Amino acid sequence: MVLSAGLSDIGRKRQKNEDCYLLDSEHHLYLVADGMGGYASGEEAAKLTATTVDDFVSLSGDSRELTWPFGYDSRIAFEHNVLKTALLLANLRVCQVAEEMEHYAGMGSTVVVAWIRQNRAFYSHLGDSRLYLLRNGKLEQLTEDHTLVQEQLNKGIITPEEARNHRLRNVVTHANGVRDRLEAEIQEQVLQPGDQLLLCCDGLTDHLETESLRDLLLCGDDLQSTCQKLVDAANEAGGEDNVTALLVHYTT
Repeated sequence: MVLSAGLSDIGRKRQKNEDCYLLDSEHHLYLVADGMGGYASGEEAAKLTATTVDDFVSLSGDSRELTWPFGYDSRIAFEHNVLKTALLLANLRVCQVAEEMEHYAGMGSTVVVAWIRQNRAFYSHLGDSRLYLLRNGKLEQLTEDHTLVQEQLNKGIITPEEARNHRLRNVVTHANGVRDRLEAEIQEQVLQPGDQLLLCCDGLTDHLETESLRDLLLCGDDLQSTCQKLVDAANEAGGEDNVTALLVHYTT
């Protein structure tokens, strides 16, 4: 059994909300997208990303008799092929709309997606939207940000303390719609009863460290009220950006 809840908020400083989340309980598909671009383009990129991924995953079911526009890689699992194709299609769709409509030029979106099949979560991300796993009171970040600062941190050029407040910390190196072709890496996590997944955008994690996130998740009553507590905490800490949190509880 899988329970889920999500919440998105404009924050305290932005004029509009360019985040989007998907909660598809029928297919156990969960996604958070954070749009980038001026005017309404970021919002449109996030929505296109969510709907395109949802459409392809919903269509796929257990069928191998699909049309695979980017080919089928027999070296990886069916679920990996489905998610990879869905993300590539979303990227293509965002690029096409940006080319066809001048006011959407330059739009893009970060994304994090998790697809639960039996006792496994198949997941992927682009940019700095994140996936966390809460298990037995410990919160683990499953994704690594695709950002310029994260690359510098990995190379030892800057310290974790410098990374937290770096002026370029939100410059992403991978995103949906940025280029015609991208590489989407699919990973998987075996789930245990009681596990919780947190999918979120950088509007949450820019303000709340892992320890704070863990404490809020552990003290929450139900999933929806916990989402509200997460959003409220980010806004109380400054609310510089849109804030989106999506929680998934795997029970059996």
